[in-house]
Amino acid sequence: MMNYSCKVNSKGQITIPSQIRKILAIQEDDVLLAKKTVEGTIVLKGGRSVNIDKDTDGLLRALEETFAAMKKREESTEA
Repeated sequence: MMNYSCKVNSKGQITIPSQIRKILAIQEDDVLLAKKTVEGTIVLKGGRSVNIDKDTDGLLRALEETFAAMKKREESTEA
């Protein structure tokens, strides 16, 4: 298994190495879903464009997961 490093810029953006983009078939304007595993690993899923008219369920699921994670993080910092 190869390891690749990604640098986070001041806007919180990362550049995914070209080798990873090729493996995952990621192209410009594709939407990725980043999921954190129990072990703390980030898993990227995607490599396809999301058509809002045809894939609203997938898009809504991704948004719900994002908002749930944000809420959980917010609650843990308040405690």
